[in-house]
Amino acid sequence: MKMNQRKKGPKLSKKSILRNHNPKNNSHKDEESNLSSQNKLKKLEEFFLQGREEFLNLFKRCPVALAYTNIDGIILQINHCFEELTGFTEDGVKGNSLVYCLRPEEASYFDPNYSRTSFETNIYTKDNCAVQVLGNRKYNKIDNRLAGMIFSFQDISFLRKERRIKQVLYRISQSVHSELPLPEIYAQAQEQLKKVIIAENFYIALWDSDTKQLHFPYYTDEAAGDNEIFIQRYCSSQSIFHYILNNVKPVLMDFQRYRKMLSYGYIEPWDVMTNTHLWLAVPIKDGQKAIGVLALQSYNNARQYSEKDIDLLEFVAEQLSTAIFRKSVEQKKINT
Repeated sequence: MKMNQRKKGPKLSKKSILRNHNPKNNSHKDEESNLSSQNKLKKLEEFFLQGREEFLNLFKRCPVALAYTNIDGIILQINHCFEELTGFTEDGVKGNSLVYCLRPEEASYFDPNYSRTSFETNIYTKDNCAVQVLGNRKYNKIDNRLAGMIFSFQDISFLRKERRIKQVLYRISQSVHSELPLPEIYAQAQEQLKKVIIAENFYIALWDSDTKQLHFPYYTDEAAGDNEIFIQRYCSSQSIFHYILNNVKPVLMDFQRYRKMLSYGYIEPWDVMTNTHLWLAVPIKDGQKAIGVLALQSYNNARQYSEKDIDLLEFVAEQLSTAIFRKSVEQKKINT
């Protein structure tokens, strides 16, 4: 039997064997391997830094207020919208607790173990102003390990205020169409308004076409109290009430506008008015004619009201006009 013969490979010369085992050649290969590894590591680092830079750019430019914290809620980064919403700067809050900075009404919402990731609460700005926000908490995980949290905040103050305004206007409308007497309707209108606007100094003035006099069937005034003589000054002079009755237009009057209207002769001085005073008044109309005035006054804050509040007051004045007209018709039926 023929024995299986092992195939012979190419003969290696002594020189080739020495060349393959030459320490210098092995060292050269190791250097190439090290350089290749270093290049790969460098590329990975560049890729990581590029990705991180892109993330930071997106984070900073996001149109929603964002704060990035570690798992303990310590602020690591915030974006520009967060600064605009809260008044804090990144240097001012970095390294501090998010809860400590914002002082939310419900601190538990910021706990990583809290069941809900979306929540509504009040936070406080650097200037100690309350802001109603819709908050959201997202987790940053690396290899299934919690590495940090991203909080987003949206100012929803205007949404809540809109809801309250709708409720207030609905309740005022309900009272107007109820069987309540006018004084109670006036009082309820003021109480409802207080829920959405400061209305401590509240005036309803009506024009009596028979006596050609202005009278106040309902008012509350911090300075006047129950002193009717105090309120009579608005009746006897060409005050803001007479101006609105004549012009049938709303007026937002601060000290500067008061002085200008005096200089033009539109009104006469009826009171001591300073740069802290502010009036907001609208006509109570019957068709195109003013039959009265609904007004608010601030004695100590010249920025208490704005043009945005005119629509609200005009709606209330319209409802009061409906109540006044309806009660007038009812009274005429009784008299006849």
